[in-house]
Amino acid sequence: MTRLRRATLALALAATACTTPPSTPRRLPFDPLPSANDEPAATAEAAANDAGDRAAWREPFAPRVTAELRVGGAVRAPVTVLRGSCPRRRDEDCGCADDLLLVAALDGTLSAFDADGAPRWSWSCGAPLSNPPTPAPGDVVLARCDDGTLAALDPADGRERWRVARPCEAGMCGPAEWSPWAATAFVAGRGVAAVARCGTVAWSHPSPGPFPGRLALSGTTLVAAGLDRQVRGFDAATGEERWRQWVVGGVEGGVLELRSGAVVAATLYGRVYAFGLPGGAPRWEASVGELVRGRPAEGTDGTVLVPVADGALTGLGPETGVLRFRHALPAAVLAEPLAIRPAEGSPDEAHVVVADRDGFVYELAYPVRVGPPVEDPATAVRELWRFNAGLPIDGRPTPVGATLLLGLEDGRVLRLAPGLPDCAAVAEAR
Repeated sequence: MTRLRRATLALALAATACTTPPSTPRRLPFDPLPSANDEPAATAEAAANDAGDRAAWREPFAPRVTAELRVGGAVRAPVTVLRGSCPRRRDEDCGCADDLLLVAALDGTLSAFDADGAPRWSWSCGAPLSNPPTPAPGDVVLARCDDGTLAALDPADGRERWRVARPCEAGMCGPAEWSPWAATAFVAGRGVAAVARCGTVAWSHPSPGPFPGRLALSGTTLVAAGLDRQVRGFDAATGEERWRQWVVGGVEGGVLELRSGAVVAATLYGRVYAFGLPGGAPRWEASVGELVRGRPAEGTDGTVLVPVADGALTGLGPETGVLRFRHALPAAVLAEPLAIRPAEGSPDEAHVVVADRDGFVYELAYPVRVGPPVEDPATAVRELWRFNAGLPIDGRPTPVGATLLLGLEDGRVLRLAPGLPDCAAVAEAR
C-alpha cells in the first residue's frame, strides 16, 4: 500500500479516535507490505514479532512435553505470545525470558503467564473466549468474547481500560484484527465495525453475516466472509460496501490475504476461492474435499495450505489454485496450519505444522511451488515427526523458541519440544 493510501485510511479513522496514529507502526500479518521504496522504520518490537515462524528445532526429532500450563476451561484458541525485548534466552527452549503468554479459555478467563509458566494475572470476560487475544501496538491487548464484547486490557496487569459491546451470534464472533496504520480494530459478528484505539466506534455496517472467522485488511479494503455464502469488500475508512461475491457454501474460518495481494476463502462445501484486490474480481476456484471449517494459511513458499475437515491438508498454487499436494490425515483438521521456516532443511522443501481432532501434531515437508511439477499430489508430502497430545486440538500451535504451545480441551497448555533445540536459528531470525 502506498504512503498516500495509508495516510487516507489513517486520517479518516483517526477523526473519531482519542489519540493520533503512530508514525512508525508495527506491521502485522494482515496488513499489506509497503513497497520497496516505502518501507517504515524497523523497530525492536517489529523484529521480535517477525521471528515467530522460525522453528528452532532440528534432528534428531523426539517430540516430548517439557512443561504445561493449566487454566480453568477448555482452550480452543491459539496461545498468544507478547514478545519482549529478549534480554536473554532460556537455555532449555531458546525462548525469551521476558515473553508473556496469553491463554484464552471457554470459561471466559484470559490468563497471562511468564515464560517460566508462573501466573501473572487473569481477566474474566463473563462469556466464553474462543478467540485468541490480539496485541495492538503500544500497551493494549484486545480481547474478543463470544457474546460480542471487545475489551482493551493493559498487558502489565490485565486491567480493563474499556469495553464495547457489538452484536454477535453466540459462538459466531470473529477475532479482532488490528491495523497499525489506522490505529483501529476491526471486528465482525452480526455486521462489521471499526473501533478506534480508545473504544470509540468509528463506523458499523449491518451486514447480515454472521462472520465467525477472521477478517482481512489490504490497503483501504476490508474483506469479510460469512455463513451467508458471500464475500464482501468494505471501505475500511467508512464501512461502505464496495463489492460482494457469491461462493458455494458458508465460510466459517474467515479470509486469508496472500502476499500477492489477493484474498482466499474456503467454504463448508470444500470450495476454495481467490479474489483480486481492491476490486474483488474472481481469480480462481478449486475443490479440496467435503468440508473446510478452518482458515487457510500461506506457506513460506506461497502455497495456499487448506485444512480439510474430512482429514487432510491440501496445498494449492496461489496463482491458479492448481493442486500441489493432498496429504491424508487420520482425523479432521480444524486448526489453521502453521507455516514454519526450519532451522535446517532442503531449499526444495517448505515446512508446515498441522494439528488434528485426534490430538496428533505433525511436521510435514512438501515441495516448494517454484520447483518442478508434482507428479503425484498424494505422495508429495513427507512426515518428519508426529506427537499424540491425547485430546482434540482446535487451535493453531504457537511457536515459542524451540517449542510449540498446544491448547487442549481439559484446560492444559502443553509445551512441546519437537527435536534438538537450535537457539542460533532463532537468534538469526531476530
